[in-house]
Amino acid sequence: MYTFDRLHYSIRGSYHVWDQKGKEALKLAPIHGHGMDVFNGMLSINYGKGAKFSFTPREITAKFEGGEQNITLFGTDGTFIKGKGKDILVEFAKKETKFDYQIIQNGVIEVCDFTNNLSVFFVPVKGTLKLEKERIPGVIRAEYTNVRIFPDESGEYEFSIETSFLDKGATGAKGMRYDYYADLAEKDYIAWEKKFNCKNKYEKECAYIMWANTISRFGNFVTDAIVMSKAGMSNVWSWDNAFNALGLADIDYRMAMDQFMIMYKHINRVGRVPDAISEGHKIWNFVKPPVQGWMYKQMIKRNPEFATPHALEEVYFDMKRNTDWWLNLRGDVPSYYHGNDSGQDNSTCFDKSEHIETAELIAFLAVQCKFLSEAAEALDFPTDKRIYAQLAKELADKAVKDYWDGERIFTRLAETGEAYYCNALMPLRVIVLENMLPKEIQEYIVKQITEHHLCKGGISSEAVDSEWFVEDGYWRGAVWAPDVVMFVYALRNLGYTELADAIANNYKSSVCKYGFNENTSAITGKGLRAKGYAWAANAYQVL
Repeated sequence: MYTFDRLHYSIRGSYHVWDQKGKEALKLAPIHGHGMDVFNGMLSINYGKGAKFSFTPREITAKFEGGEQNITLFGTDGTFIKGKGKDILVEFAKKETKFDYQIIQNGVIEVCDFTNNLSVFFVPVKGTLKLEKERIPGVIRAEYTNVRIFPDESGEYEFSIETSFLDKGATGAKGMRYDYYADLAEKDYIAWEKKFNCKNKYEKECAYIMWANTISRFGNFVTDAIVMSKAGMSNVWSWDNAFNALGLADIDYRMAMDQFMIMYKHINRVGRVPDAISEGHKIWNFVKPPVQGWMYKQMIKRNPEFATPHALEEVYFDMKRNTDWWLNLRGDVPSYYHGNDSGQDNSTCFDKSEHIETAELIAFLAVQCKFLSEAAEALDFPTDKRIYAQLAKELADKAVKDYWDGERIFTRLAETGEAYYCNALMPLRVIVLENMLPKEIQEYIVKQITEHHLCKGGISSEAVDSEWFVEDGYWRGAVWAPDVVMFVYALRNLGYTELADAIANNYKSSVCKYGFNENTSAITGKGLRAKGYAWAANAYQVL
Protein backbone atom coordinates (compact mmCIF):
# COMPACT_ATOMS: atom_id res chain seq x y z
CA MET A 1 0.00 0.00 0.00
CA TYR A 2 1.42 3.37 -1.05
CA THR A 3 0.55 6.99 -0.26
CA PHE A 4 0.86 10.14 -2.31
CA ASP A 5 3.39 11.77 0.01
CA ARG A 6 6.09 9.53 -1.55
CA LEU A 7 4.73 8.40 -4.92
CA HIS A 8 2.34 9.11 -7.77
CA TYR A 9 -0.04 6.56 -9.32
CA SER A 10 0.37 5.22 -12.82
CA ILE A 11 0.88 1.87 -14.54
CA ARG A 12 3.37 0.55 -17.06
CA GLY A 13 2.61 1.91 -20.54
CA SER A 14 0.17 4.61 -19.48
CA TYR A 15 0.34 8.30 -20.37
CA HIS A 16 -2.05 9.04 -17.49
CA VAL A 17 -0.82 9.88 -14.00
CA TRP A 18 -2.86 10.54 -10.87
CA ASP A 19 -1.56 12.52 -7.92
CA GLN A 20 -2.89 14.26 -4.87
CA LYS A 21 -3.89 17.93 -5.17
CA GLY A 22 -3.98 19.59 -1.80
CA LYS A 23 -5.47 17.62 1.08
CA GLU A 24 -8.87 16.77 -0.35
CA ALA A 25 -8.50 16.26 -4.11
CA LEU A 26 -6.89 14.05 -6.74
CA LYS A 27 -5.76 15.29 -10.15
CA LEU A 28 -5.29 13.55 -13.48
CA ALA A 29 -2.56 14.71 -15.84
CA PRO A 30 -1.86 13.41 -19.35
CA ILE A 31 1.88 13.51 -20.13
CA HIS A 32 1.65 13.82 -23.90
CA GLY A 33 3.41 16.59 -25.76
CA HIS A 34 6.20 18.44 -23.95
CA GLY A 35 6.13 16.07 -20.98
CA MET A 36 6.66 18.74 -18.31
CA ASP A 37 3.30 20.48 -17.78
CA VAL A 38 1.76 18.01 -15.35
CA PHE A 39 1.94 19.86 -12.05
CA ASN A 40 -1.56 21.39 -12.12
CA GLY A 41 -3.22 18.49 -13.89
CA MET A 42 -5.85 18.50 -16.61
CA LEU A 43 -8.75 17.77 -14.30
CA SER A 44 -9.41 17.06 -10.63
CA ILE A 45 -11.91 15.49 -8.25
CA ASN A 46 -12.47 17.14 -4.86
CA TYR A 47 -13.69 14.66 -2.25
CA GLY A 48 -14.18 17.05 0.62
CA LYS A 49 -12.84 17.39 4.13
CA GLY A 50 -11.43 14.25 5.71
CA ALA A 51 -10.80 12.39 2.45
CA LYS A 52 -8.19 9.62 2.67
CA PHE A 53 -6.19 8.23 -0.26
CA SER A 54 -4.00 5.18 -0.73
CA PHE A 55 -3.05 2.97 -3.65
CA THR A 56 -1.45 -0.22 -4.88
CA PRO A 57 -0.27 -0.97 -8.41
CA ARG A 58 -3.81 -2.26 -8.99
CA GLU A 59 -5.80 0.85 -8.06
CA ILE A 60 -6.32 3.99 -6.01
CA THR A 61 -8.76 3.90 -3.09
CA ALA A 62 -10.42 7.17 -2.05
CA LYS A 63 -12.54 7.17 1.12
CA PHE A 64 -14.59 10.22 1.93
CA GLU A 65 -17.74 11.36 3.67
CA GLY A 66 -20.68 9.95 1.79
CA GLY A 67 -18.86 7.47 -0.42
CA GLU A 68 -15.90 5.46 -1.60
CA GLN A 69 -14.17 5.37 -4.99
CA ASN A 70 -11.57 3.30 -6.84
CA ILE A 71 -9.45 4.39 -9.81
CA THR A 72 -7.42 2.20 -12.14
CA LEU A 73 -5.72 2.76 -15.50
CA PHE A 74 -5.75 0.90 -18.79
CA GLY A 75 -3.97 1.07 -22.12
CA THR A 76 -2.00 4.17 -22.94
CA ASP A 77 -4.69 6.79 -22.36
CA GLY A 78 -7.47 5.39 -20.18
CA THR A 79 -8.69 5.83 -16.62
CA PHE A 80 -11.51 3.70 -15.20
CA ILE A 81 -13.40 4.87 -12.10
CA LYS A 82 -16.00 3.11 -10.02
CA GLY A 83 -17.61 4.15 -6.78
CA LYS A 84 -20.64 4.26 -4.58
CA GLY A 85 -22.39 6.94 -2.60
CA LYS A 86 -22.99 10.56 -3.49
CA ASP A 87 -22.53 12.13 -6.91
CA ILE A 88 -19.01 13.23 -7.89
CA LEU A 89 -17.87 16.36 -9.72
CA VAL A 90 -14.92 16.25 -12.14
CA GLU A 91 -13.53 19.75 -12.75
CA PHE A 92 -11.28 20.77 -15.64
CA ALA A 93 -8.43 23.16 -14.95
CA LYS A 94 -9.52 26.66 -15.95
CA LYS A 95 -7.30 27.18 -18.98
CA GLU A 96 -9.82 26.94 -21.81
CA THR A 97 -9.15 28.63 -25.14
CA LYS A 98 -11.58 29.83 -27.76
CA PHE A 99 -10.91 26.60 -29.63
CA ASP A 100 -12.28 24.32 -26.87
CA TYR A 101 -15.70 22.72 -27.14
CA GLN A 102 -17.87 20.34 -25.12
CA ILE A 103 -20.56 18.06 -26.55
CA ILE A 104 -22.63 15.10 -25.36
CA GLN A 105 -23.95 12.33 -27.61
CA ASN A 106 -25.59 9.08 -26.57
CA GLY A 107 -24.53 9.68 -22.97
CA VAL A 108 -20.85 10.10 -23.90
CA ILE A 109 -19.30 13.49 -23.16
CA GLU A 110 -16.48 14.77 -25.36
CA VAL A 111 -14.36 17.73 -24.30
CA CYS A 112 -11.86 19.27 -26.71
CA ASP A 113 -8.83 20.32 -24.65
CA PHE A 114 -6.95 22.41 -27.20
CA THR A 115 -4.23 23.41 -24.71
CA ASN A 116 -3.13 19.80 -24.28
CA ASN A 117 -3.98 18.84 -27.89
CA LEU A 118 -6.36 16.18 -26.58
CA SER A 119 -9.95 15.11 -26.87
CA VAL A 120 -11.26 13.83 -23.54
CA PHE A 121 -14.11 11.30 -23.53
CA PHE A 122 -16.28 10.43 -20.53
CA VAL A 123 -17.92 7.07 -21.19
CA PRO A 124 -20.61 5.88 -18.73
CA VAL A 125 -20.88 2.19 -17.88
CA LYS A 126 -23.02 2.45 -14.76
CA GLY A 127 -24.85 5.56 -13.64
CA THR A 128 -25.21 8.76 -15.67
CA LEU A 129 -23.06 11.75 -16.60
CA LYS A 130 -24.05 15.40 -16.83
CA LEU A 131 -22.04 18.09 -18.61
CA GLU A 132 -21.88 21.38 -16.71
CA LYS A 133 -20.55 24.44 -18.50
CA GLU A 134 -21.18 28.15 -18.66
CA ARG A 135 -20.85 30.03 -21.93
CA ILE A 136 -19.66 33.63 -22.01
CA PRO A 137 -21.99 35.73 -24.18
CA GLY A 138 -20.20 36.82 -27.31
CA VAL A 139 -17.18 34.57 -26.67
CA ILE A 140 -16.78 31.21 -28.37
CA ARG A 141 -15.79 29.20 -25.32
CA ALA A 142 -17.07 28.12 -21.92
CA GLU A 143 -16.13 29.89 -18.70
CA TYR A 144 -15.65 26.51 -17.08
CA THR A 145 -16.17 22.81 -17.84
CA ASN A 146 -17.31 20.22 -15.28
CA VAL A 147 -18.68 16.71 -15.55
CA ARG A 148 -20.92 15.39 -12.78
CA ILE A 149 -21.31 11.66 -12.22
CA PHE A 150 -24.56 10.36 -10.73
CA PRO A 151 -24.93 6.82 -9.32
CA ASP A 152 -27.67 4.48 -10.49
CA GLU A 153 -30.55 3.18 -8.35
CA SER A 154 -28.16 0.89 -6.46
CA GLY A 155 -26.00 3.86 -5.46
CA GLU A 156 -23.09 2.82 -7.70
CA TYR A 157 -21.40 4.34 -10.73
CA GLU A 158 -18.70 3.29 -13.18
CA PHE A 159 -17.19 5.24 -16.08
CA SER A 160 -14.00 5.83 -18.04
CA ILE A 161 -12.03 8.97 -18.83
CA GLU A 162 -10.13 8.47 -22.08
CA THR A 163 -7.87 10.95 -23.85
CA SER A 164 -7.63 10.78 -27.61
CA PHE A 165 -4.29 11.97 -29.02
CA LEU A 166 -3.88 12.14 -32.79
CA ASP A 167 -5.48 8.91 -34.04
CA LYS A 168 -6.45 7.33 -30.73
CA GLY A 169 -10.15 6.53 -30.18
CA ALA A 170 -12.27 6.27 -27.06
CA THR A 171 -12.98 2.55 -27.08
CA GLY A 172 -11.61 1.17 -23.82
CA ALA A 173 -14.87 1.15 -21.87
CA LYS A 174 -16.87 -0.58 -24.59
CA GLY A 175 -17.67 -4.08 -23.43
CA MET A 176 -15.21 -4.03 -20.51
CA ARG A 177 -15.62 -3.33 -16.81
CA TYR A 178 -13.47 -1.81 -14.10
CA ASP A 179 -12.32 -5.08 -12.53
CA TYR A 180 -11.04 -6.42 -15.85
CA TYR A 181 -8.56 -3.55 -16.16
CA ALA A 182 -7.65 -3.52 -12.48
CA ASP A 183 -6.83 -7.24 -12.72
CA LEU A 184 -4.65 -6.61 -15.78
CA ALA A 185 -2.67 -3.91 -13.96
CA GLU A 186 -2.19 -6.11 -10.91
CA LYS A 187 -1.01 -9.12 -12.92
CA ASP A 188 1.37 -7.01 -14.98
CA TYR A 189 2.97 -5.55 -11.88
CA ILE A 190 3.36 -8.92 -10.15
CA ALA A 191 5.21 -10.27 -13.19
CA TRP A 192 7.38 -7.13 -13.30
CA GLU A 193 8.28 -7.20 -9.62
CA LYS A 194 9.39 -10.83 -9.81
CA LYS A 195 12.26 -9.77 -12.08
CA PHE A 196 13.67 -7.59 -9.30
CA ASN A 197 13.81 -10.30 -6.62
CA CYS A 198 12.92 -7.67 -4.01
CA LYS A 199 14.21 -8.31 -0.50
CA ASN A 200 12.54 -5.42 1.36
CA LYS A 201 9.79 -2.82 1.00
CA TYR A 202 12.19 -0.23 -0.39
CA GLU A 203 13.29 -2.51 -3.21
CA LYS A 204 9.59 -3.08 -3.91
CA GLU A 205 9.11 0.68 -4.03
CA CYS A 206 11.98 0.98 -6.51
CA ALA A 207 10.43 -1.72 -8.68
CA TYR A 208 7.10 0.15 -8.60
CA ILE A 209 8.79 3.44 -9.55
CA MET A 210 10.40 1.88 -12.62
CA TRP A 211 7.11 0.20 -13.61
CA ALA A 212 4.93 3.26 -13.04
CA ASN A 213 7.31 5.58 -14.93
CA THR A 214 7.30 3.42 -18.07
CA ILE A 215 5.35 4.68 -21.08
CA SER A 216 4.47 2.81 -24.25
CA ARG A 217 6.24 3.27 -27.56
CA PHE A 218 4.71 6.22 -29.38
CA GLY A 219 5.91 9.31 -31.23
CA ASN A 220 9.56 10.04 -30.44
CA PHE A 221 9.73 6.97 -28.24
CA VAL A 222 10.60 4.18 -30.65
CA THR A 223 10.61 1.68 -27.78
CA ASP A 224 8.93 1.67 -24.39
CA ALA A 225 10.61 4.38 -22.34
CA ILE A 226 11.18 5.06 -18.66
CA VAL A 227 10.68 8.75 -17.92
CA MET A 228 12.19 10.26 -14.81
CA SER A 229 8.92 10.91 -13.01
CA LYS A 230 5.41 11.07 -14.34
CA ALA A 231 4.73 13.36 -11.37
CA GLY A 232 6.61 16.25 -12.90
CA MET A 233 9.70 15.36 -14.99
CA SER A 234 8.18 13.17 -17.66
CA ASN A 235 10.84 13.54 -20.35
CA VAL A 236 13.86 11.38 -21.06
CA TRP A 237 17.15 13.29 -20.85
CA SER A 238 20.30 12.12 -22.55
CA TRP A 239 22.08 10.95 -19.45
CA ASP A 240 19.11 10.04 -17.25
CA ASN A 241 18.36 7.21 -19.68
CA ALA A 242 21.81 5.73 -19.03
CA PHE A 243 21.05 5.44 -15.30
CA ASN A 244 17.77 3.71 -16.12
CA ALA A 245 19.77 1.27 -18.25
CA LEU A 246 22.19 0.60 -15.40
CA GLY A 247 19.35 -0.11 -12.99
CA LEU A 248 17.88 -2.68 -15.38
CA ALA A 249 21.16 -4.17 -16.63
CA ASP A 250 20.97 -7.39 -14.61
CA ILE A 251 17.16 -7.48 -14.53
CA ASP A 252 15.99 -7.15 -18.15
CA TYR A 253 18.71 -7.07 -20.81
CA ARG A 254 16.49 -5.98 -23.71
CA MET A 255 14.73 -3.21 -21.82
CA ALA A 256 18.04 -1.97 -20.40
CA MET A 257 19.53 -1.83 -23.89
CA ASP A 258 16.45 -0.01 -25.18
CA GLN A 259 16.83 2.62 -22.47
CA PHE A 260 20.52 3.03 -23.20
CA MET A 261 19.91 3.45 -26.93
CA ILE A 262 16.75 5.55 -26.78
CA MET A 263 18.53 8.90 -27.26
CA TYR A 264 20.94 7.54 -29.86
CA LYS A 265 17.88 6.78 -32.01
CA HIS A 266 17.60 10.55 -32.53
CA ILE A 267 21.24 11.30 -33.31
CA ASN A 268 21.50 13.83 -36.15
CA ARG A 269 23.68 13.77 -39.26
CA VAL A 270 26.69 15.33 -37.49
CA GLY A 271 26.48 13.14 -34.39
CA ARG A 272 24.66 15.41 -31.96
CA VAL A 273 22.14 13.87 -29.58
CA PRO A 274 19.17 15.91 -28.30
CA ASP A 275 19.19 17.07 -24.72
CA ALA A 276 15.77 15.57 -24.02
CA ILE A 277 12.78 14.03 -25.73
CA SER A 278 9.15 13.51 -24.88
CA GLU A 279 6.64 11.65 -27.00
CA GLY A 280 5.89 14.80 -28.99
CA HIS A 281 8.85 17.12 -28.47
CA LYS A 282 12.67 17.28 -28.74
CA ILE A 283 15.03 19.74 -27.07
CA TRP A 284 18.12 20.45 -29.19
CA ASN A 285 19.32 23.63 -27.46
CA PHE A 286 21.44 21.76 -24.93
CA VAL A 287 23.21 18.43 -24.56
CA LYS A 288 24.22 16.30 -21.57
CA PRO A 289 27.65 15.02 -20.48
CA PRO A 290 28.95 11.97 -22.39
CA VAL A 291 28.61 9.43 -19.59
CA GLN A 292 27.65 6.59 -21.94
CA GLY A 293 31.09 5.00 -22.24
CA TRP A 294 31.54 5.00 -18.47
CA MET A 295 28.00 3.71 -17.97
CA TYR A 296 28.20 0.90 -20.49
CA LYS A 297 31.28 -0.51 -18.76
CA GLN A 298 29.30 -0.62 -15.49
CA MET A 299 26.48 -2.41 -17.31
CA ILE A 300 28.91 -5.06 -18.54
CA LYS A 301 30.06 -5.63 -14.97
CA ARG A 302 26.45 -6.23 -13.94
CA ASN A 303 25.58 -8.38 -16.95
CA PRO A 304 28.23 -9.93 -19.28
CA GLU A 305 25.65 -10.17 -22.07
CA PHE A 306 26.37 -6.50 -22.80
CA ALA A 307 29.94 -7.50 -23.77
CA THR A 308 28.89 -9.85 -26.57
CA PRO A 309 29.77 -8.77 -30.13
CA HIS A 310 26.08 -8.46 -30.96
CA ALA A 311 25.50 -6.06 -28.06
CA LEU A 312 28.66 -4.04 -28.69
CA GLU A 313 27.79 -3.64 -32.35
CA GLU A 314 24.40 -2.20 -31.42
CA VAL A 315 26.03 0.47 -29.27
CA TYR A 316 29.36 1.13 -30.94
CA PHE A 317 28.60 3.15 -34.06
CA ASP A 318 26.26 5.71 -32.48
CA MET A 319 28.56 6.20 -29.49
CA LYS A 320 31.45 6.69 -31.88
CA ARG A 321 29.53 9.31 -33.88
CA ASN A 322 28.55 11.23 -30.75
CA THR A 323 32.09 11.09 -29.34
CA ASP A 324 33.44 12.43 -32.61
CA TRP A 325 30.87 15.24 -32.43
CA TRP A 326 32.21 16.26 -29.02
CA LEU A 327 35.80 16.15 -30.25
CA ASN A 328 35.23 17.85 -33.62
CA LEU A 329 32.40 20.32 -33.14
CA ARG A 330 32.77 21.72 -29.64
CA GLY A 331 35.82 23.89 -30.27
CA ASP A 332 39.52 23.18 -29.96
CA VAL A 333 38.82 21.94 -26.43
CA PRO A 334 35.44 20.25 -25.78
CA SER A 335 33.44 22.58 -23.58
CA TYR A 336 30.05 23.21 -22.06
CA TYR A 337 28.08 26.07 -23.60
CA HIS A 338 25.62 26.23 -20.69
CA GLY A 339 25.08 24.69 -17.29
CA ASN A 340 22.36 22.49 -18.74
CA ASP A 341 24.98 20.81 -20.94
CA SER A 342 26.78 19.53 -17.86
CA GLY A 343 23.70 18.03 -16.21
CA GLN A 344 24.48 20.32 -13.25
CA ASP A 345 22.35 23.15 -14.58
CA ASN A 346 23.00 25.95 -12.06
CA SER A 347 26.26 24.75 -10.52
CA THR A 348 28.52 27.47 -9.15
CA CYS A 349 31.01 26.41 -11.82
CA PHE A 350 28.92 28.54 -14.19
CA ASP A 351 28.77 31.67 -12.06
CA LYS A 352 31.50 33.39 -14.10
CA SER A 353 30.28 32.24 -17.52
CA GLU A 354 27.99 29.76 -19.24
CA HIS A 355 30.81 28.72 -21.58
CA ILE A 356 33.47 26.79 -19.65
CA GLU A 357 36.08 24.05 -19.94
CA THR A 358 36.16 21.44 -17.19
CA ALA A 359 38.44 18.55 -16.32
CA GLU A 360 35.47 16.26 -15.78
CA LEU A 361 34.14 16.70 -19.33
CA ILE A 362 37.58 15.82 -20.69
CA ALA A 363 37.63 12.86 -18.28
CA PHE A 364 34.25 11.56 -19.48
CA LEU A 365 35.49 11.70 -23.06
CA ALA A 366 38.73 9.94 -22.11
CA VAL A 367 36.78 7.11 -20.48
CA GLN A 368 34.46 6.96 -23.48
CA CYS A 369 37.37 6.77 -25.93
CA LYS A 370 38.95 4.02 -23.84
CA PHE A 371 35.72 2.04 -24.01
CA LEU A 372 35.48 2.59 -27.78
CA SER A 373 39.02 1.30 -28.16
CA GLU A 374 38.18 -1.84 -26.17
CA ALA A 375 34.94 -2.34 -28.10
CA ALA A 376 36.78 -1.83 -31.42
CA GLU A 377 39.20 -4.58 -30.42
CA ALA A 378 36.32 -6.94 -29.64
CA LEU A 379 34.69 -6.08 -32.97
CA ASP A 380 37.98 -6.45 -34.86
CA PHE A 381 38.33 -2.80 -35.92
CA PRO A 382 42.12 -2.39 -35.49
CA THR A 383 42.34 1.19 -36.78
CA ASP A 384 39.59 2.41 -34.47
CA LYS A 385 41.21 0.52 -31.61
CA ARG A 386 44.47 2.39 -32.16
CA ILE A 387 42.89 5.82 -32.73
CA TYR A 388 40.61 5.75 -29.69
CA ALA A 389 43.31 4.30 -27.42
CA GLN A 390 45.54 7.23 -28.35
CA LEU A 391 42.70 9.73 -27.85
CA ALA A 392 41.92 8.23 -24.44
CA LYS A 393 45.52 8.72 -23.33
CA GLU A 394 45.74 12.25 -24.69
CA LEU A 395 42.47 13.29 -23.07
CA ALA A 396 43.32 11.73 -19.70
CA ASP A 397 46.68 13.51 -19.75
CA LYS A 398 44.98 16.77 -20.68
CA ALA A 399 42.45 16.49 -17.82
CA VAL A 400 45.38 16.38 -15.41
CA LYS A 401 47.88 18.72 -17.08
CA ASP A 402 45.53 21.57 -17.99
CA TYR A 403 43.23 21.62 -14.94
CA TRP A 404 45.49 20.81 -11.96
CA ASP A 405 47.92 23.29 -10.43
CA GLY A 406 49.58 20.87 -8.05
CA GLU A 407 47.21 21.72 -5.21
CA ARG A 408 43.70 22.16 -6.59
CA ILE A 409 41.55 21.28 -9.60
CA PHE A 410 40.38 24.37 -11.44
CA THR A 411 38.00 25.29 -14.26
CA ARG A 412 38.62 27.55 -17.25
CA LEU A 413 36.63 30.22 -19.07
CA ALA A 414 36.40 28.77 -22.55
CA GLU A 415 36.73 32.08 -24.38
CA THR A 416 39.86 33.33 -22.57
CA GLY A 417 41.39 30.27 -20.93
CA GLU A 418 41.35 32.05 -17.55
CA ALA A 419 41.56 29.59 -14.66
CA TYR A 420 39.31 29.89 -11.60
CA TYR A 421 38.21 27.80 -8.64
CA CYS A 422 34.81 26.94 -7.25
CA ASN A 423 33.46 24.85 -4.41
CA ALA A 424 31.17 22.69 -6.56
CA LEU A 425 31.39 18.93 -6.71
CA MET A 426 31.38 19.00 -10.50
CA PRO A 427 35.15 19.44 -11.09
CA LEU A 428 35.80 16.47 -8.81
CA ARG A 429 33.95 14.20 -11.23
CA VAL A 430 37.31 13.82 -12.92
CA ILE A 431 37.54 10.88 -10.52
CA VAL A 432 35.87 8.75 -13.24
CA LEU A 433 39.41 8.44 -14.66
CA GLU A 434 40.19 6.26 -11.64
CA ASN A 435 43.68 4.74 -12.07
CA MET A 436 44.47 7.11 -14.92
CA LEU A 437 44.62 9.83 -12.24
CA PRO A 438 47.88 10.44 -10.36
CA LYS A 439 47.74 9.39 -6.72
CA GLU A 440 48.07 13.00 -5.51
CA ILE A 441 44.89 13.99 -7.35
CA GLN A 442 43.04 10.94 -6.02
CA GLU A 443 44.01 11.93 -2.50
CA TYR A 444 43.04 15.56 -3.12
CA ILE A 445 39.57 14.50 -4.27
CA VAL A 446 39.13 12.20 -1.28
CA LYS A 447 40.16 15.04 1.07
CA GLN A 448 37.73 17.49 -0.57
CA ILE A 449 34.86 15.05 -0.33
CA THR A 450 35.60 14.06 3.26
CA GLU A 451 35.99 17.62 4.52
CA HIS A 452 33.47 19.53 2.40
CA HIS A 453 30.94 17.32 0.57
CA LEU A 454 30.22 14.24 2.69
CA CYS A 455 26.85 14.88 4.30
CA LYS A 456 23.75 13.33 5.78
CA GLY A 457 22.17 12.97 2.34
CA GLY A 458 25.27 11.46 0.71
CA ILE A 459 27.53 13.82 -1.24
CA SER A 460 26.56 17.48 -1.74
CA SER A 461 26.71 19.21 -5.12
CA GLU A 462 28.22 22.30 -3.46
CA ALA A 463 30.55 22.20 -0.47
CA VAL A 464 28.35 22.41 2.62
CA ASP A 465 30.65 25.08 4.10
CA SER A 466 30.59 27.19 0.92
CA GLU A 467 29.11 30.68 1.07
CA TRP A 468 27.08 29.74 -2.02
CA PHE A 469 25.58 26.58 -0.53
CA VAL A 470 21.76 26.45 -0.61
CA GLU A 471 20.02 23.42 0.88
CA ASP A 472 17.31 23.34 -1.80
CA GLY A 473 19.45 25.12 -4.37
CA TYR A 474 19.23 22.39 -7.02
CA TRP A 475 22.90 21.86 -8.07
CA ARG A 476 24.06 24.47 -5.54
CA GLY A 477 23.82 22.16 -2.55
CA ALA A 478 21.40 19.27 -3.03
CA VAL A 479 22.49 15.63 -3.29
CA TRP A 480 21.94 13.93 -6.64
CA ALA A 481 21.77 10.23 -7.48
CA PRO A 482 24.08 10.38 -10.56
CA ASP A 483 26.93 11.85 -8.52
CA VAL A 484 26.34 9.38 -5.71
CA VAL A 485 26.64 6.45 -8.13
CA MET A 486 29.66 7.78 -10.02
CA PHE A 487 31.65 8.73 -6.94
CA VAL A 488 30.80 5.57 -5.00
CA TYR A 489 31.82 3.33 -7.90
CA ALA A 490 35.07 5.23 -8.54
CA LEU A 491 36.04 5.40 -4.87
CA ARG A 492 35.44 1.68 -4.42
CA ASN A 493 37.52 0.85 -7.48
CA LEU A 494 40.34 3.03 -6.15
CA GLY A 495 40.27 1.35 -2.74
CA TYR A 496 38.60 4.11 -0.73
CA THR A 497 35.84 1.78 0.39
CA GLU A 498 35.14 3.40 3.75
CA LEU A 499 34.34 6.77 2.18
CA ALA A 500 32.38 5.12 -0.64
CA ASP A 501 30.29 3.17 1.86
CA ALA A 502 29.62 6.29 3.92
CA ILE A 503 28.28 8.14 0.87
CA ALA A 504 26.19 5.16 -0.25
CA ASN A 505 24.79 4.40 3.18
CA ASN A 506 23.86 8.01 3.89
CA TYR A 507 22.09 8.31 0.57
CA LYS A 508 20.25 5.02 0.89
CA SER A 509 19.15 5.83 4.45
CA SER A 510 17.79 9.17 3.26
CA VAL A 511 15.74 7.86 0.35
CA CYS A 512 14.36 5.05 2.48
CA LYS A 513 13.21 7.50 5.12
CA TYR A 514 11.99 10.36 2.95
CA GLY A 515 11.34 8.96 -0.52
CA PHE A 516 12.96 8.53 -3.92
CA ASN A 517 13.01 12.13 -5.10
CA GLU A 518 14.78 14.01 -7.88
CA ASN A 519 17.33 15.20 -5.33
CA THR A 520 17.93 15.12 -1.59
CA SER A 521 18.79 17.60 1.14
CA ALA A 522 22.45 17.46 2.16
CA ILE A 523 21.52 18.69 5.65
CA THR A 524 18.54 16.54 6.61
CA GLY A 525 18.42 13.87 3.91
CA LYS A 526 14.84 14.91 3.12
CA GLY A 527 13.66 14.36 -0.44
CA LEU A 528 13.44 17.45 -2.67
CA ARG A 529 11.59 18.21 -5.90
CA ALA A 530 9.79 15.57 -8.03
CA LYS A 531 8.86 12.34 -6.25
CA GLY A 532 8.91 8.77 -7.51
CA TYR A 533 12.10 9.54 -9.45
CA ALA A 534 13.66 6.83 -11.57
CA TRP A 535 17.34 7.60 -11.07
CA ALA A 536 16.93 7.68 -7.29
CA ALA A 537 15.34 4.22 -7.45
CA ASN A 538 18.13 3.01 -9.74
CA ALA A 539 20.83 4.38 -7.47
CA TYR A 540 19.36 2.57 -4.48
CA GLN A 541 19.40 -0.71 -6.39
CA VAL A 542 22.95 -0.49 -7.76
CA LEU A 543 24.82 0.91 -4.75
